[in-house]
Amino acid sequence: MNTGTPFASRWQHVHADWWQDNRGNDIHRIEVDGDALYHCHLAGSPLPWSAVAKSLDEAMSVVDEGQMTEGQMIEG
Repeated sequence: MNTGTPFASRWQHVHADWWQDNRGNDIHRIEVDGDALYHCHLAGSPLPWSAVAKSLDEAMSVVDEGQMTEGQMIEG
């Protein structure tokens, strides 16, 4: 899968639809009704996901910049 996203050095493409950074944060890509969504999970969070983004770039940026509150849906 080519996302067109150059990965920041701290992100690793672990497996098909899963990315993890060196802090233990995860991004999982899922498809809902033909649309891709990226569920972000912050390391140590008790929630199954902490935010949802509509692109991998956006998900990485949100996690990297820490600009989310738990359960936030990123609009875009």
